[in-house]
Amino acid sequence: MTSRRNLLLAAPSLLAAQSAKPPVLKVSLPGGKSLLTSQLAGPGPFAVSIFKTSCPHCQKSLPIIEKVTKEFSSRGFRALGVAVDQNPEPLVQQFAKNYGISFPLGWAPIEDICKFLDTKPEMLYVPALVVFNRAGKLHARYPAGDAFFNFEENNLRNLAELLTKASTKKS
Repeated sequence: MTSRRNLLLAAPSLLAAQSAKPPVLKVSLPGGKSLLTSQLAGPGPFAVSIFKTSCPHCQKSLPIIEKVTKEFSSRGFRALGVAVDQNPEPLVQQFAKNYGISFPLGWAPIEDICKFLDTKPEMLYVPALVVFNRAGKLHARYPAGDAFFNFEENNLRNLAELLTKASTKKS
């Protein structure tokens, strides 16, 4: 079981290693601020969730990410949510309030999100998850419908454990 779990967690990493330059997304945040995903690199790994506030799967996924992020925050694990909604600012603020999300939620143009996910707009489904190591290098991409989401909490917890251990070994 352990070797199978590690294989499942390592496979996306092997695919991601082929990408020389990690994708970067400029995310607008409430209050007129913005953030580049590359700014999240260092002290630990981080996850970027692409979501839609009205999506039932996203409404389940982001609280899971919140739970795992809180569990591993002392080890440097962080998260960012990026909405694909129109008129997103009030929607992401309400979403954070309704679902108890404390990590940053923002939004970006669909074209930029598709470039970040390496997909076409007609193939953009949510939720999607992109995970980076502490250096900001792409570790894995999980598109909507990926088997990763079948056991999302366990899979994300195992991934956070793996990446935070790697972070502390290199520190």
